[in-house]
Amino acid sequence: MKRYFCLFAILAFLFVICGCQSNKTRVAEGAGIGGVMGAVAGGIIGYQSGHPLQGVAIGGAVGAGTGAVVGAQINKPTQVVKPESSVQLTMQQIVDLTKQGVSSDEIIAKIKAANPKYSLTADDINYLNKQGVSQRVIETMQSYK
Repeated sequence: MKRYFCLFAILAFLFVICGCQSNKTRVAEGAGIGGVMGAVAGGIIGYQSGHPLQGVAIGGAVGAGTGAVVGAQINKPTQVVKPESSVQLTMQQIVDLTKQGVSSDEIIAKIKAANPKYSLTADDINYLNKQGVSQRVIETMQSYK
């Protein structure tokens, strides 16, 4: 019986630790960890008093409740992802988009979304023209100084 309980406790612990990534707090993790720790402590105390199963049940329930309360207070760290639109497009990226067949309107929308700063020289403008970048895209780039 003890083996089955230990196996169940370990599996429950692993299940809870692998909790949902979308959950913003650690309620489930806290409940699982607290439940397992409470069940172990309750089992030890219950065994000494002659009621091991009742000790496991009571300890597990109290531990899970306490762990859930504590877990609710701990926020999971979130990964900050820089949106693509805030990254300035380089001249080479604009040339690459043009060569990939992306429309001028789409390229202009990407430029506007990034709110970049360009300082185009005469050589830059000649290079862009030779690479097939449309005059509208070049004018849009020039307007972002």
